[in-house]
Amino acid sequence: MTIDVILHRVLVQRDKQEDTPAVKTKKEMERLGLQAPQSVLDEIEKQALRENASMDKGTVVALGSTAFKDYGIESPIKVGDHIAFARFGGKEVVDPDTQETLLVLNDEDCVCILRHA
Repeated sequence: MTIDVILHRVLVQRDKQEDTPAVKTKKEMERLGLQAPQSVLDEIEKQALRENASMDKGTVVALGSTAFKDYGIESPIKVGDHIAFARFGGKEVVDPDTQETLLVLNDEDCVCILRHA
């Protein structure tokens, strides 16, 4: 099974923020050998998910067939581009093969292409 984006959508693999406060807390607890109650570990995990959901950068995985065509231009982005997008935009989908969570955005939610100088 594959994820085929349609119409004006863009499929993005969101950047992961490895050093969010929740992740740092969990790593520090592990380093110190602290055993926390499951309820605390669950709350740390929920916070880490919220922090990752607020990430607004990622890599383009696929483009829908009409992405950016409403603007009368060729798509300014292509698969593999690293982009910034509207925070909290889009719909999360889970890749059935890899179980990775990806983000489906409207083309208008893509803000810019991020390039190294």
